[in-house]
Amino acid sequence: MSETLLAPAEILPAPPAYPTITESWGAVGWYLLATLLLGIPAMLVAGRTAGLARLVAVASAASLGLTIWWLRRRAGPARWHMSALRGPGEKWGWYALLPLLVLLQGILLSPLHLLHLPNWTSGTFKEIAHYPVFAFLFGCVAAPVFEELLFRGILLNGLLRNYSPAVAIGQSALLFGVFHFNPAQSLNAALMGLLLGWLYYQTRALGMCIGLHALNNLLAFSAMNSPRLENTPELSQSMGGVWYLVVLVVAALALAGCLWWLRRLAAGMGLSR
Repeated sequence: MSETLLAPAEILPAPPAYPTITESWGAVGWYLLATLLLGIPAMLVAGRTAGLARLVAVASAASLGLTIWWLRRRAGPARWHMSALRGPGEKWGWYALLPLLVLLQGILLSPLHLLHLPNWTSGTFKEIAHYPVFAFLFGCVAAPVFEELLFRGILLNGLLRNYSPAVAIGQSALLFGVFHFNPAQSLNAALMGLLLGWLYYQTRALGMCIGLHALNNLLAFSAMNSPRLENTPELSQSMGGVWYLVVLVVAALALAGCLWWLRRLAAGMGLSR
C-alpha cells in the first residue's frame, strides 16, 4: 500500500509594506486624478467669481482625502501601515522647538527667492490670503493635516519599512516637491520635505510634522499680507552683503544644533533606528 507524502505548505514571503517606490509615484498620480474629478467641476460651477480660489482650495483638500481613502482600498489591510498622530514616547516639550525650526529653515531657504522661479499659483494664494479665517482653516489646518497624513504618515512610513532611511526620506521629499506642481513652491517644498522626513524618522511623531507644516504655512500667508516682504527688489537687495551670509551661517549652525539635540532625545528613548 503506497503512501502519499504531503509536502509542507510553501511559506510565502510577507508582502512589502505600502508603498514601494513605484507605488509612491502612483499615489501622486491618483491625487492628480482626484483633483481633476473634483477640481474641474468646481471651476465650472464657480466660473470667474470671487470665490473661485477658495472653491478650488476646498476641492484640493477634498482630493487629498479621497486619495487617502482610495490608497487604503488599493493597498489592503495586509500592506497598510498608517502612522498614529502621536508617536511612541513623544514628549509635548518637543513642540516648543517648532517655531524656532520654522524660523531657521525659513532663513536658510530664503536664497531661493534669488532664483526667480515661476510662481503659477501666486494669484490664487494672494486671493485666499484676503480671507484670513478661510486662509487659516485651509492653509494652517486642512492642508498640513491631509498632506502630512499622506506624505509622512502613509508614504514615508511605508517607504521606511521597505528601504533605507536615506532612500525613503529622499523619495518622500521628492514626491512632496512634485506634488505642489509649481516651480516656486516645488523646490522649497522638496527641501522642507527633507526636514519633515528627518523629523518623522527620528521621532515617529506625525503631530510634530503637522505642527511644523502648519507654522510654515502661517508664516507664508502672513508674508503675503506684508508689503515689505512682498517687495521683491528690496528683498533681493537685503540678501546681499556680508551680514546676510553671517545670518545664514548662524541659522545653519542653530538648526544643526536643534536637530542634534532632538536626535539625542529620540535616540535615548529608542525612537530613531
